[in-house]
Amino acid sequence: MEYEEKYYGHRIIVTTLQQSTGDWKSKAELLDSGRRSPLGGGSDERYPSEEEARRAALSVAAGAIDRTRIARGKP
Repeated sequence: MEYEEKYYGHRIIVTTLQQSTGDWKSKAELLDSGRRSPLGGGSDERYPSEEEARRAALSVAAGAIDRTRIARGKP
């Protein structure tokens, strides 16, 4: 399942996928000018529910965006 989220004006696509064992994996991508860029380098972590997997991917994406913002400084 794909979800579109926003964080500080950045569009993020979170994708969740249920594994054959019943647990969930997720990934996050930054959507910029129609192009997707992976955030967080992906993860092999598995979660018991889709909601937990979605929140984990969003957290990874938010962390990556925050680190970029810190490196540039406040506008």
